Formats: sequence, structure tokens, C-alpha cells
Amino acid sequence: MQQFGFNAAVLFVVTAAFYFMVFILPKQAKANQQIALYCFQYSFIMPFLAFIAFVLRFSGYDALSVLLTNLFLLSAMYLFYFGIRARFACLPSWLNVVAATLHIVLFAAAQWLTFFLEMPSWTRDINSFFNLSLPLWLTIVFIHQHPRRSNYGDRVVKLALVSIWLVLTLVLPTYIVLNKPDSNELTNIATLVAMVLECLLFCGVAISYIYDLVEKLKNDAYTDKLTGLRNRRFFNRITSGVFSSAQRYGFSTCVILADIDDFKQLNDTHGHMSGDEAIRSVADALKMLLREEDILIRFGGEEFLALLPNTDFNTALKVAERMRHAVERMSNPEIPNQITLSLGVSQVKDLDDLESSIQRADAAMYDAKQRGKNQVARDKGVIAEVAT
Repeated sequence: MQQFGFNAAVLFVVTAAFYFMVFILPKQAKANQQIALYCFQYSFIMPFLAFIAFVLRFSGYDALSVLLTNLFLLSAMYLFYFGIRARFACLPSWLNVVAATLHIVLFAAAQWLTFFLEMPSWTRDINSFFNLSLPLWLTIVFIHQHPRRSNYGDRVVKLALVSIWLVLTLVLPTYIVLNKPDSNELTNIATLVAMVLECLLFCGVAISYIYDLVEKLKNDAYTDKLTGLRNRRFFNRITSGVFSSAQRYGFSTCVILADIDDFKQLNDTHGHMSGDEAIRSVADALKMLLREEDILIRFGGEEFLALLPNTDFNTALKVAERMRHAVERMSNPEIPNQITLSLGVSQVKDLDDLESSIQRADAAMYDAKQRGKNQVARDKGVIAEVAT
């Protein structure tokens, strides 16, 4: 009994540590992520409860021990499965929850019944193999079907689940049958299994959340808060890859620089709230016109820059005209003035020419403003090349 008390205390400390480590994670902005954290917290508690239930058999409560051990173990598996689904924004339906609850109750009852009827222990082992395997492999298959590039936490979770499946359904029952350990040895084994199970799952979840946090910070660093568009930092990072592909396949690349006309007047007359709304509305309108491979960023202030891979100069001019027309027709009750754009279009020879081409597009855009605004102007150097 003293051995049991020591093991229970150690496992309790480990379980409590994992529980509170998850508890102190920052509150998640999305409801599904918060639900996932709750599921993970309780899935860490269940192995500890299963250990307590397991050692009840050494105090004469064999039937109760069999019932509760299997109930807590399968509950831990399903809680973890639901937590993984919630993390991927794929919350289980009420039908899924009811089915899992029925499975847990019926499995525990079946295990108790085999013990009550004094059936051979191998019948319980076979029953455990199939029933504990179900939620474990549901989780493994779900993660495999929803891969997230570079998230090593998900890989650790899959490895942990496969290890748990091997230990709980194959290695542990085989060891007990072959070696027939005494109560103290069984208690130590149960403690070790519960601790390893919790450690593996916690490490996978923790690493997965760390990678998510890194990705969020990276995404925030590359995103303009006002419009949701990418920013110049992202543009500088991505352009080398764009031009590497363009040079490999001989594609033409163009840039379009757009500026909101009379923006300062709008800000001074109607306030910065109207100015911000104008920038957001223009960004939304421009996004709708571009392809997935095109890169649209907020270049600064009221300026937008579009990089168009695999696009010739004449096509870029047509795209710029569509952008100008879309903004001109745009209506927003929160913006008292009509919004128009002046745009400059240029062609990029290679990565080294990018800065120069943006300057040429800027000069063309300034020319459009000088000629009356709300129009598209072309880089004169490119026009000369096209004419020849």
C-alpha cells in the first residue's frame, strides 16, 4: 500500500503539472482552439484516474477496477481525438459525442461482464485491442488527412499515438500474460505507462502549439493590420522565389503601382476613420480582381503594389484598367467621396531590375495624376520596346 501511495503521488504531480501547463497557455482567440485545450486538459487527467482505478484490484475491488480502468482509458482516447479535431476547426457533432459516449459505456460494461462471468483474460485483451484501437487510429488518420507543413508537433502526436497503441493493446497485455508480475510490479508498470502516455501526448500538443504560435507571429509580421493584405516585408521575402520561377520558364513579370486620388483631402475633410475605410474598401476591391499567384501588398499609406508573374505588359495594362474601373464603381456608405485610383504599370526584367521597375511604375503613376487622375499610365521605356 505504501508503494501505491508513492506511485500515486508521483503520477498526481506529473498530471497536475501537465494540466496547469495547458491551463496557463494564452486564451485562444478562436472558440474551437479553446475547446481543444479543454479536451486536452481532461485527456491528461484520465490516465491518472485509470491508474487509480487499476490499483483498486489490489484492495479487493477487482470488478470495479476493471470497469473504471477501461472507462477512463477509452475516455482519454476520445477526449484527445475530439481535441485534435477541434484544433483543426472540425468540431465533432453531437452525434459523434453520443456515439463516443455509448462506445465508452458499452466497452467498460463488456469488460466488467467478462470479468463477472469469469471468462478467460484473453477475451478482455482482445476486447481492449479492438476498442482502444478505434479512437487512437481515428486520431492518427485524421492528423494524416490534415497535414500542416513544418508542424513537427503533429508528427510527435502521431508517433505518440502509435506508441500508445502498441503499448496498451499489444506489449502490456503480452508482458502480463507471459511474466505474471506481482502487485508491486504491476503498480510500477501502470505508473510508468500512465506517465509515458501523458508525457508523449503533452509533448506533441505543446510542440504543435509552439509551431502554431511561431506561424501566427510570422503571419502577423507579414500582414498589414488595416487591410489584411501582405506588407513590404513579405514582398521582399517572396520575390526571389517568384523571379527564380520566371527565369526558369521564361515568363514575363509586371508591376502595377496604384494610389488613391485626393486621399489627403478625404482625410482632412472627413477624418481618419473615413480614410481607413477607403483604404480597406480599395484593398477588398483589388483582391477580387487578381489571380491566386498574383501578389498584392499595401505598399505604404494609400499606395498598393501588385506583382503579376507570368503576365505580359499588355495584359498588365488591362488588369490595371480593370482595377481602376472596379474602384471607380465602388460604393460604400461610410465613404462620402467617390474613390478613384491613378495607376502606373511597368515590366520587370529580372530580380535586380525590380526596384527600378517599381520606380518606373511610380513615375508612370505620377504622370497619370498630372494628366487628370483616375487613369492608367504606362512605363514609357516599355512602350518604346513594344513599338520596336
